[in-house]
Amino acid sequence: MEAIVDFLVMLSGFTRPYLHEIGLSMTATLLVIFGTDITNFVKSQIGSLKYFMRLTLFIIFCAIGFTLLTSYLMPFIIGILAKVDDLWLFLAVVVGYYLIGVLAQRKGLI
Repeated sequence: MEAIVDFLVMLSGFTRPYLHEIGLSMTATLLVIFGTDITNFVKSQIGSLKYFMRLTLFIIFCAIGFTLLTSYLMPFIIGILAKVDDLWLFLAVVVGYYLIGVLAQRKGLI
């Protein structure tokens, strides 16, 4: 049993320096999964406006809105993962990716 614990701690040690990249990839994947829903919501809110205004607001939302979502969601995910003990960090990352995969499958992306 001690060998398994040591192995998991070693894997977590390899994982911890890359929490920023892991958080960014999880955030980007979540935005891919839910981006269409977010975009459709924005389109429904601005759909009655004139073409130029609708286009301008949509561009602003895509440029700024998704950037802000990434800027707030990524540190949140990194913060959660950073608090996980070394024994469980690697497993938490793997489970996190699997949960994101399940979400993608439920949305019909897989």
